[in-house]
Amino acid sequence: MQCRVFKDVCYAVIIALIATIAPLPLSKRAEAQLMPQYSVAVVEFVNESGVQGDLLARLATDAVVVEMSKTTRFDVGSNSRTTIKAAMEALDLHSPLDKVGLVRLGESLSADAMLEGSITSVQLAGSGVTRRASVTLILRMYDQASGEIVNGAVQTGQSSARVGYTPDDDALIVEAINNAAFLGVKTMVDYVIPEATVQNSLGASQVMLNKGARDGIKPGMQMIVLRDREIIGYLSVQSVTPVDSIAKITKSMRGIQAQDKAKAIFDMPAVGGAARTQSLPSGAPTQSRTKGSAISKIGKFLLGAALVFGVVSLFKGGRGAEDAPSISVSDPTVITWDASKYGHGTNVLEYEVIRDSFTDSTAPVKVIRDSGAIDMGYTSIAGLYGSGSDLTVNYYSLDINPSQKYTSQTTKVPIEPYGTTHDYQVRVLYKTTKTTSSDSSSSDTTDTTDTTETTYHLTGVSNTVKATVIDPVHNSDVVSPAYSTSDAPPELQISDLQDGTVNLEWNRKDGADTYYVLVAPVVAGTGPTWTSSLITETGPTVTLTDAQRTGLASTLEDYPGVIMGWTVYCRHEEDTGDGWYKGEQNRFEISSIPPVEPSSD
Repeated sequence: MQCRVFKDVCYAVIIALIATIAPLPLSKRAEAQLMPQYSVAVVEFVNESGVQGDLLARLATDAVVVEMSKTTRFDVGSNSRTTIKAAMEALDLHSPLDKVGLVRLGESLSADAMLEGSITSVQLAGSGVTRRASVTLILRMYDQASGEIVNGAVQTGQSSARVGYTPDDDALIVEAINNAAFLGVKTMVDYVIPEATVQNSLGASQVMLNKGARDGIKPGMQMIVLRDREIIGYLSVQSVTPVDSIAKITKSMRGIQAQDKAKAIFDMPAVGGAARTQSLPSGAPTQSRTKGSAISKIGKFLLGAALVFGVVSLFKGGRGAEDAPSISVSDPTVITWDASKYGHGTNVLEYEVIRDSFTDSTAPVKVIRDSGAIDMGYTSIAGLYGSGSDLTVNYYSLDINPSQKYTSQTTKVPIEPYGTTHDYQVRVLYKTTKTTSSDSSSSDTTDTTDTTETTYHLTGVSNTVKATVIDPVHNSDVVSPAYSTSDAPPELQISDLQDGTVNLEWNRKDGADTYYVLVAPVVAGTGPTWTSSLITETGPTVTLTDAQRTGLASTLEDYPGVIMGWTVYCRHEEDTGDGWYKGEQNRFEISSIPPVEPSSD
C-alpha cells in the first residue's frame, strides 16, 4: 500500500464495491424533485474493447451505479447485484441479455427500467506525465414494459495529466472509466424523457396529446403508449404547438384511448466505427501484460475493502488535475456546470466566462471566485447586457501553464445591447498541492521537514453554448390592444377580432425571431386558456396570423365581461438553451356589448 498509484486504483474499486453492498446511495446531489424517479436495475456491462476482459466491465458497471446513486432521478438501491443475480437464476437467464430477457428480468424485479452498457474502446496515448487513457462507454436504458430504449448516452472519458509522478496504464484506464461513467449518467439526468397523456382521438388514426414543444415533444418523435404498465400501441408525432401535439397511430394492439400514457422512444446517438475497431497504440496494456498489474492485485483486497466504509472522505476536495469543464444553458441567460468537479470549488481560484473566441491570452467577460457560488453550479450573463458603463473585470493569468504563480489582470468589458448573439465558453483556474518530506540529521537527532509546493493550472475551454439576451416584450411594446397598468383594461370586441379590425400586435424585439402568445383569464377559472402556435415574423411589428386571430376569437366569444391577460414569449431560435423570455402581462376585457347594426336610413 506504499505505492500512490496502487492506492488510487484501490480507492476507486472500494467505492464501487461498497455501492453494490450498501442498499442506500453514499451521497445525494442537491437536486430538486421535479422529475419522476425511475427504479432502474443495472445489469452487468459487456467489455467489447479486448482490454482487461470482465474485470474492466465490472468496474464500469459499478462506476455507473455509484454515479446514478448520487442522483434523484434514478433509484438503483432497490436492485443490488445480488438481487439481480438471484432473479436471473430464478428465470434461467444468462448474460448478455437480449431485449426479451431484459423485459422479463425487469418484470421480476418490479423495475421501471433496465440499464445495460458496453465498453467499446480503450485507448492510450502519450508517454510519461502526458500519458492519458480514454474509454468509450455506451449506456442504454430500456423501458421495462415495452423493451424500447427511453434514455441513454455515448460518452468518452479521459484521464487527467499528472503532476509530479507518472501513473501506470491501469490507473489511467480506471480514471477514464470513472469519468465516462460520470459524463454518461449526467447526460441521462439532463435528458428529460418526454411523456404525455392522450387527451382525445381525432378520427381513427390520430390522437391529441396534452404536451408539446415546451415539454420536449418534437415532430417525428416516436412514442410508445402504455396503459397500466402494458404497452398498447405506438405513435408518431406529426405536429406540435408549445402546449399540445398531434400524433399518428402507427400501431394499435388494444385501441388507444383518452388517459393512456405516451412515452418517447429514445434516439440513441450513433457510435462511430472507430470506437469499436481502432487498435490499441504501442505500449497499451494487454491481457498478458496486466497479470501482475495493480488491477489484477486488487482482487486480494476486495473482502477487506468492503469494511472501509469511511474511505469516501478521501475524495473530498477533488482529484487534482481535471479536464475542461462541460457547460449547458438552463434558461436563456444562465450558464450551468457540474459543481462536483474540482472539489466543489474548494481547490478553484476562479471560473472564467469567455466570449466568442479563445486563445491562451483571451480575457474573460465574467469571473466567479466565491466557492459557494461555484458550488451552486451556475452563473447569469444577463448583467453583461443592457445599458451603462463598461464593466471592470479582474482575473488571474499564468505566464506558463501550469505555473508556480499567477498574476492579477484587469480588463474592461463593454455592456452589450440587447439582442446580440454570442458564443460562450468557460475555463477554470485551479491549484494542486504536493508535499515532500526531507530529513536532516545531527549527531543525536533527525529532523523531518515537510515542503508544500502549489501549482496553478488553467484548464482548456469547455464546450461552446450560444446565447442571446433579449429584452422581453413589455406593456409599452404593445401596439394593440394598448394596455397600461395605470388604466383599466381596454374592451375588445369579438367581432373586431373576427374581421381583423383588431389583432394582438407588438413591436419586435432585437434578437428574437420566434414568438408565441399565451392568453388566460386574470381570475383563474373564469375563462378559457389559449396558446398560439409559433410565430416567426420578425417585424417591425409582430401579430397573430389570420388563422390564429380567428381561432382566438372563437375561443373567447362565449365569455363576455371576462378580463383576460395575454403574454408574449420570445427567443432566438439558434440559441443552445430551449428557454423563452417571458414578457409582461397585458390585459383586455371581452366586450359584452354587441356591435350596433348600421341604420337603414
